[in-house]
Amino acid sequence: MRHTNSKTLVERISGSLATESALTMIAAIAGGPLAPLLPVLAKSLAAGRQQQRVEATLVAIQQTLTEHSEALSHISDEQYKLINEAVLAVLQTTQQEKLDYLRNAIRNSLSVTSFSAHEAVALSRIIRDISAEEATLLIRLFAFEGIQLVDEKVDKEPMLTIFRLSPSSPDASQVTGLLSLGLLLPPQSSWDGIGVQRFTKLAAKAVALLRAPDA
Repeated sequence: MRHTNSKTLVERISGSLATESALTMIAAIAGGPLAPLLPVLAKSLAAGRQQQRVEATLVAIQQTLTEHSEALSHISDEQYKLINEAVLAVLQTTQQEKLDYLRNAIRNSLSVTSFSAHEAVALSRIIRDISAEEATLLIRLFAFEGIQLVDEKVDKEPMLTIFRLSPSSPDASQVTGLLSLGLLLPPQSSWDGIGVQRFTKLAAKAVALLRAPDA
């Protein structure tokens, strides 16, 4: 019978890496004023909540990988890199919505196989750095052929299916984030002289990884 105080391997790993041990190690490297601060931070209520989120996510990931053990045994080096980087990103993520996207990426990495070693590196970086808000906007707008940041009303309809939003809207900063991640091309001149940002080839693969499997 399992002792009530025993912990699973996932719980031990997540608890140590996500909270006090990780911060203690960072403090030792940083030195100076940070050295005494970070271990204390690990004892905060926020750190406890973070540990719970990370543990729950890692348990769910472990279950997913166990359920797909046959596919997991045949993954490529590129798939392995994506899964490995996503798991590492879990340990540094505080937002539940982003944790959900990382879970999606790990699950989808088992079936999304058509990418090169270079794309695996780029997609790993994207999955690690993209915010939950940016991921949500990417998935929502990917059906359009381009995005325009424009305030004035356009009387004529363009040949492309364009999603327009004001540069002052909350989503505009997410568009800028997608551009910096290499998921959008810089604004290009269109028929009406207003710059159009189109999705890159990597955007399609990022959407395939981040989207919920049943979506």
